[in-house]
Amino acid sequence: MKAGIRFVAVASGPINGRKRALIVGVVGRDGVIEGVLSDSVEVDGKDSTGRITRMIKQSRFGDQIRLVVLNGIAIAGLNVVDTPRLEKALRIKVLVLTRGRPRPRLLVRALNEFSRTNGESVKERIALVKEQAKIKPVKLEGFHLQSTVEKSEISRIAGSAYELLRIAHLIARGVETGESKGRI
Repeated sequence: MKAGIRFVAVASGPINGRKRALIVGVVGRDGVIEGVLSDSVEVDGKDSTGRITRMIKQSRFGDQIRLVVLNGIAIAGLNVVDTPRLEKALRIKVLVLTRGRPRPRLLVRALNEFSRTNGESVKERIALVKEQAKIKPVKLEGFHLQSTVEKSEISRIAGSAYELLRIAHLIARGVETGESKGRI
């Protein structure tokens, strides 16, 4: 990955009893924001991978983006992103960034509880969580990163990736609630 690559950081807005949640993608490179994308996904649904793919491909940046940055693999509640499918559909890499160490067991437990409550099968989502757990997280600048991107390349873009993800989160929350607050 070259210096100055263009990437998109994707974050979801708050749920607050809604059926759909806003997702915001902030596109940038070299610490400069170049655009903002948006769409929506089902809360606790299964459409996040397709919606993120479509949002990026339909944008004017679609051909230029080389990396997708996510804050964990579940957005809008328990809507689990299929990172290998996203990479294949877009022909680019995905970087999953979390403040704390990834805890796939807790996500699996939440999915199982969701299944018991709603009667909906979560086998596919659990398989995605377990597949992502196979990627050993790298701790860098206080964050845990999971990706198939080389560690040396991750260290070059981690700061910018975090900042764009933070901005995506602020925009999504601000648009949905009228005011941004919190941290990723």
